[in-house]
Amino acid sequence: MRQNDLLKSDSGDHLRVLLYGEQQSYVVNCQRCKMPFPISTPSLLQMEKLPQDMYRLLALDEDISECQRQQRDRRAELIAPLITEECICDKSYRNKVLREIVSGNSVSRKTVLQYLWLYWVYQSRNALIPAEKSNTEKRPLSADEKVIRWALNKFYYTPQKQSLQTVYKMMLRAKYCDAKGKLKPDYPSFWQFRYFFRQHRDPISESISREGIKAYQRNYRPFVGAVSDYAGTIGTYMTDATVADIYIVSRLSRRPIGRPVIYTMVDAYSRLITGVYIGLEGGQYALRLLLQNTFADKVSFCRQHNIEIDPQDWPSRHLPTKIMTDRGSEFLGGPLENLCESYGIEIENLPAYRPDLKGVVEKLFDLIQNAYKPLLKGKGVVESDTQERGAPDYRRQGTLDLEQFTAVVLRCVLYYNSQYIQSGFSRTPGMASAGITPTAAAIWSFCMAQDDCPVSVASAPKLLYALLPRADGKITQRGLELFNLRFSNCTFKKRFVSAGLNGREIVKVAYSPDCLDTVYLYENGDYIPFTLTQKMYLGKSLAEIADMQQSEKSESANWKRQELQAQIDLMNDIMQIADSAERGISDKGKISPQIQRGRTIARAQEHMSMIDLLTAEQKENFNER
Repeated sequence: MRQNDLLKSDSGDHLRVLLYGEQQSYVVNCQRCKMPFPISTPSLLQMEKLPQDMYRLLALDEDISECQRQQRDRRAELIAPLITEECICDKSYRNKVLREIVSGNSVSRKTVLQYLWLYWVYQSRNALIPAEKSNTEKRPLSADEKVIRWALNKFYYTPQKQSLQTVYKMMLRAKYCDAKGKLKPDYPSFWQFRYFFRQHRDPISESISREGIKAYQRNYRPFVGAVSDYAGTIGTYMTDATVADIYIVSRLSRRPIGRPVIYTMVDAYSRLITGVYIGLEGGQYALRLLLQNTFADKVSFCRQHNIEIDPQDWPSRHLPTKIMTDRGSEFLGGPLENLCESYGIEIENLPAYRPDLKGVVEKLFDLIQNAYKPLLKGKGVVESDTQERGAPDYRRQGTLDLEQFTAVVLRCVLYYNSQYIQSGFSRTPGMASAGITPTAAAIWSFCMAQDDCPVSVASAPKLLYALLPRADGKITQRGLELFNLRFSNCTFKKRFVSAGLNGREIVKVAYSPDCLDTVYLYENGDYIPFTLTQKMYLGKSLAEIADMQQSEKSESANWKRQELQAQIDLMNDIMQIADSAERGISDKGKISPQIQRGRTIARAQEHMSMIDLLTAEQKENFNER
């Protein structure tokens, strides 16, 4: 549960969390124009979580007119004093601020509250964009024009994609035929029909209604914007991944092992590649390594691959202010979300089917692959004819292993960062006067030298912890439990005792899948180490421990089966002895005399047994007595 999460209440209302507290939180109803209200946090935890997309606006700055933009900004400035925690929690204070706003501006109380509610629901200034109105006066439509408009809406603007000719005939059949299906004398011609269509044609509605919203976003939407438009300086990172157009081989066997994946992190303003990962693994594992590389010292990193560089060739190792991603599953949650939560970094998921907003990264992939593909033809490079009949099997042509291909990509990255001239970049007057060459590294270094530079370098230990995956652990009387393992910290003894008295406590734990000797309890922004108490698992990875636990589970099942069999055998032995003893009793009516005789015989047997245990000298002394 986090601030700004969307939830569905038991009554079906959609709620957005504006303030999150341990005991009490404040939410706003997304379906009813009302002010925030308090609700107990435990009740929030029981509600269904809704996707953020339900209240995500697709409107971007390039989509709106200058007039709309100005009105949006005026409305945002109007409600700015109300967008505070105090105004959310304190109704009286909110009303006081509201009265000051209303008295100082020619606007009603209801209008201001509506603006405020829209902002809280959508969490975006673009929710305040007014609908654009046309100033041109339109004449009323004639009866035939109304029918034509009805026919276009019913038959043309549909997924069936009917032609104008077909829609025209469908209109005549529906509106201009009598009960017997005969055309009436007066009906509009096809040329009139087509003229009305062309005069009132709405290309946006046409593409969305006939092709679908996804196709519109991908193919028909005007690609006039870019993510870089949001970045006035360095600090806005974009990330994406692609599968390389080359097959590589194993370093040991030299057999083909597939196509590697390339992950990159790019600064939107300078176009500098701030981080890169090349490997065979994808998903959140690859993303974690990408983030580690983004904030690592690049001189040391390149030296690991036998490449010597100067610090100015790849000068980035800094935290961004915002990270923009597409909607890939690896970018939702996991190490990226942990990083942003720990350092207050804003994360923004780009709308689906908007490749124009990732133009910087998309172009980057093209530049990298176009740099090495012509030189590595015949060495595993995948050509465009790979699906054609008779095309070569490019897997058999693979020559480079992963380490060699990584060195190739790093060379391309260094060229792109420090030597590639960005002809489309508009230098600022300061850059022009300083004679800055429009390369990514030079632009980055110039922005770093400014007083208002927003990026900074994070401390290594905390950054490492923030990139670790997290899981739900339990504080119990036996310690911190995670993955059926027990961890301890001597300063938490009272918490362990309290858990034994009050019940277990669910907590967030950061861990490294490569080694679970130490895990870290994440509380209040701090990472508290806990050490593994089960020595048999020391030095093992999570996968190795899971395998050992599975083996132990199988062995335990066999042991329990053996123990159960032994218990059954014991029961059989006891029952046999009891049955034999029962058969030895001949006269059940004279129990007491039989017991007495049995005790006398048993004592005599016991006496003889004790004598047998004595030594010869002890027997002689015993007999003399």
